[in-house]
Amino acid sequence: MANKLRLAKLISLCALILLPSKGLAESATPDTSWFEQLLQDLGASETVDVSQGIDWGVLPGPFVNPEMGLGLGIAAIGLYGADDWQTGDAISTLALKGFVSSNGSYGVGLENRSYLDGDQQRILADFWVSKEPKYYYGVGYQQGQNANNETLYDALSIKFTPRFAQQILPETYLIIGWDGQILSQQSFDGPMVPENTATQYSSAVVLGVEFDSRDFEPNPYSGRFVQVNYSQFSTAIGSDQNFSQLIGNWREYYQLSNQDVIATELYIQSLWGDVPWYRLAELGSDKRMRGYYQGQYRDKQYLSTQIEYRQHLRGRHGVVYWLGAGIIASSFDQLNEQPILPNFGIGYRFSFKSRVNVRLDMGFGRSVSGFYFHINEAF
Repeated sequence: MANKLRLAKLISLCALILLPSKGLAESATPDTSWFEQLLQDLGASETVDVSQGIDWGVLPGPFVNPEMGLGLGIAAIGLYGADDWQTGDAISTLALKGFVSSNGSYGVGLENRSYLDGDQQRILADFWVSKEPKYYYGVGYQQGQNANNETLYDALSIKFTPRFAQQILPETYLIIGWDGQILSQQSFDGPMVPENTATQYSSAVVLGVEFDSRDFEPNPYSGRFVQVNYSQFSTAIGSDQNFSQLIGNWREYYQLSNQDVIATELYIQSLWGDVPWYRLAELGSDKRMRGYYQGQYRDKQYLSTQIEYRQHLRGRHGVVYWLGAGIIASSFDQLNEQPILPNFGIGYRFSFKSRVNVRLDMGFGRSVSGFYFHINEAF
């Protein structure tokens, strides 16, 4: 009941804040609503001006999700052009983020997407430092189904994933990068305690290939994205264990009208070798299988798919509807033997800057639900 009251209060707050806003194209006038004026002061704009460097916008706001509960986050969103940027080239993005939440979680992060030399090279980097108390249920579908397995764990996590992409064919890129994580200050309270609770290190070289014809990565209206990434975690480069990971991702975007879009995704994650518990594939997140508690279901093999209709209403406002499904298993050939977990939901979109959306999603699954407040589309 407390969660429902908390969610109702949050939705009411968001409604009071967001509904007074007017269309994107309106300029500040004496008749501009107080909230529209506030958005302009924070950097919200329909147009992007990179002539003076980075076009910044600052967005504070509440969030709530199944893992962290109710929280407060702030994001500074910067849009910029590379040194050789020309009109029509891809706009680079930089996001500085921070959050605190009611369950004691906190974190700061940086996400950068730089498009260079007419998008022939890309520099992509994510960096996060966070402490997020969560529940661990063990490994596999059956363990995740058992509520008696619920074990509270806490840890300090540092993640860094830089990548460089070089165009080798039209809209096709060769990827090389690194995937590193340090997990320290671990504590567990419950029956499911992993064997290794000391500080753990994972480090991998990442090689991949991508085909990317999306018109704008954070919020595509059209195009296709196909990714195959292979990661080799090795003790030779600082990892505690040797294991491998293969990720495949296929997305399609179909523009139905000026701002109405149908988006589809097929995602597969496969791991083999001596995989530590915290690196197993986790079903449920703010990007896919929304509504499921992230990590309740975890294993070496993960397959999910989703289709989403993104509908523009008027001005800054839009809605989305999605359907999806996912499966986890210990081996690839067991995927067709495990129960399929359904997923569906509805979301609200608020355009903060040109094609940079605030999203509020309500996702549902098998006897579960979750509410999310984030920046940019889920996929």
